[in-house]
Formats: sequence, structure tokens, C-alpha cells
Amino acid sequence: MEKLKERGGELWRRWRQTEVARPRVGLLVDAAVGCEHRAAEITTAAETVFRRSNFGRAAGCVAWVLPNGLDWLAIFLAAQKANWAALPLDPGFDARHGRELAAQLGATHWWDGQALSPLRRSLRRWRGVAIVKVTSGSSGQASAIPCQARHLLADYQHIRAGMGLQRRDKNLGLIPWGHSYGLGNLVLPLLVDGIPIITAAAYTIPQIGEWVERYRATVFPSVPAVFKLLAETTDGNSLGNLRLAISAGTPLPVEVAQAFQHRFGIKIHNFYGSSETGGICYDQTGLAASAGQSVGRPLPGVRVILRHGRVQVRSGAVATKGGRHLLPDCGRWNEEGELILTGRIGRLANLAGRKVAPAETETFLRALPGVTDAWCGVGARAGRDFLAAAVETKSSVRELKQALAVHLPAWKLPRVWIALPQFPRTARGKTDTRELARQLGM
Repeated sequence: MEKLKERGGELWRRWRQTEVARPRVGLLVDAAVGCEHRAAEITTAAETVFRRSNFGRAAGCVAWVLPNGLDWLAIFLAAQKANWAALPLDPGFDARHGRELAAQLGATHWWDGQALSPLRRSLRRWRGVAIVKVTSGSSGQASAIPCQARHLLADYQHIRAGMGLQRRDKNLGLIPWGHSYGLGNLVLPLLVDGIPIITAAAYTIPQIGEWVERYRATVFPSVPAVFKLLAETTDGNSLGNLRLAISAGTPLPVEVAQAFQHRFGIKIHNFYGSSETGGICYDQTGLAASAGQSVGRPLPGVRVILRHGRVQVRSGAVATKGGRHLLPDCGRWNEEGELILTGRIGRLANLAGRKVAPAETETFLRALPGVTDAWCGVGARAGRDFLAAAVETKSSVRELKQALAVHLPAWKLPRVWIALPQFPRTARGKTDTRELARQLGM
């Protein structure tokens, strides 16, 4: 084995320490085929990629599109050994669109699973950058957020302390690893503490229960859409090994949290974060999700301030200048010191000279019985604004209009509606707002 003092960034060094500390533990499990990889096998795969890729001494940025698994981890660790920035894209991209986006975001090279190829020359300086987080781009242009290793390590420290993650845990890691959520809750726990990941390139909802039982997974970070489908399953799996179910990405509807707890006897814990800041708040009790009240308290090491109602975060995980970031999210504190999100700053609709915030209508829609998700936006026709609403529900548009009219005056009601049994989702489990806007004719 190579000495620990070798070329490589901080995350590579942490991984090599984990390799020494946990040599006999199966740290990566491909649940679909039952294949288990120990630390030495993962290191060998990473070093094979490193040698094959001929990374230059000058820091670059390598992008790729791969599903969760050994190949993903190998190129990520190879980049860390090379002191290059890693830019993982969602597996939903095909190679052509992935390369185009990577070039737009400033990546210098592309990894196709076999070889490294140059992209157009980037003017960005990548020295000191460990990973580039990519915002979802679901409501606009995707953007790059360069993060140093210290940002990722601080984020994991906050998450580990707040959630009580331990080495004896096993993560069922089906969310995309390159997203901020996947990095902080899956990849960093593996690299730093050797917490195993049970994963698969693709899965069905019934397989989740099978894998929890077969591989004794104890922690399952996921998204509301998956918890909703799990709560509706009729298979015999109990998810009995889980001690922690975590929901993030989009607001968790109270009806989903209650149905999941009724079905499995397990509370879902709300988790709130962003790509720029890492984890922000967490509901330790699991009561907030079932009551539909909050996203919990700030994680240890994270300071949250409300600036004129907007959420500002300060912590060592914030990857923007000054260690602070003002989010477009709006919120308020409850009596228990928990953060309640009340909407997002965005474009206002000018309706006959009166300003209307789509977030206000969206908040009221989410609170209606039978609604599991809602989205509102502003469109324009013939030079005039209009408010449009998409609602995830089994109710009809007529029923929704009648229910919303109880809470809002007529001029604040959406003019264009669609009601869907299930929203379209991105690869990260977020609501695909661009698709909803298309269906609404915006």
C-alpha cells in the first residue's frame, strides 16, 4: 500500500485513512446484484482511473454523467487524488447534453467512463476546488458552485452531529450522489467515517423495502415523492431495520408524512439545505413533518438569521464569500425555535395594478386537504400578467378553486390551472417546474 503522505487533496487523504481504519467492512454494496466492495477495491478502482486519465499537474475540472456506484466513486476519488475539481452531473443527462452543460459551467475535461477528453478551454481557476455543485436549474439556468474540501467536511460535521450518524449505520443511498444532499449524507460519511452505502443504478419502489431488509439499512435519506409512493405500497416489507428516514429536496406534505408513519410506524425527519450552504435545519424529533409545521432547528454549527423575512445562513459549510449566504427562501420562527418556511422571493404578478406573490397562493394550496404538492408561477399574455397554478392532488380543479376561494380574494386566485395525480420530477426528486410551466402554457 502507498504511504498515506502522497499526492492528493484532503478528501483523498481522509479516504486513505478510512481505508486503513475499516479494511474488512463492505463499504459499497450494489443492491441490485448483491456485489460488495471493500475499501481496498474502491481505492484500486480510483487509482486505475487516475493512471488511465493522465491528470495534469495544473488543476482542472473533470465532469461526468454516471449513476451511483463504483464507477462514480472511482472518478470522484481519482479527481481528489489529482487535486482536480469534480463536477458530477445528474444521471438523467445523455452524454451530448452533459458535455455541453459541463463546458458551459467551466469544466476543462469530460470523463466518459473510459477516458478523459478535453473540453473547450476554461478561464476559471480550479486550484483548491474539490467539487462543483450544480444547482438543479429546474426554474432557471443551471449554475456552478465551487466548493473546497473544508466546506464539505464542515457540512458533514454539522449533519453528523445533528442527525447522530454513527459508523455502525448503513445508508440506503439512492438519491444522486453529486447533489449537495447526496454529498453531505452519503459520500462524506463514506469517505470520512466509513459508513457503508447500499445503492443501485436504478430501482423500483418495492425494491426499497426488499433492500432495507436484506442489507439491514438503518438510514434512508430520500425525497417526498419516494416516501409518498412507499406509503402507497401494499407489499409485505416493513422497513423494520430503519432507524432514520430523512426527507429533503422539496417540502414534505403532512399527509405523506402521516401516511408513511401509519404504514411503517416510522417518523420522517425534515431536512432543509441548499447547494450554496449545505445542511441548514433538521427536525430531530420527527414531529414537525407529521404536524406540517417546520423544517426543524438549525444544525449544530449553523447559524440562521432572518433578514427582513429571508433566510440567511452562516457556517463553515457556506461556499460563498464571507461564509454567509442569503437565500430566496422566506421564513419565520415558531415558539420552539424551529424554522417555518413561508415561501420564496420571486417575480410578483401585476394583476390590474395590484401585486400578488405566487408564493402566497402556493402556501395556501399546499395546506388544502388532499394536496401533496403545489407550484405557482407568473405568466404573461398580450402584455398582461396572469397567475398559474399546478397542484398534485386527486381533487378536481373545480374543487380546488372552491377551496382556495375560502382563503383568498378572487383577484388573487390563479387564472390557469392544472391538477395532476403526480408531478413530474427531476433526477434529484425535485419538482420539474419547467415542465409544469410548459403544461400551463407559460
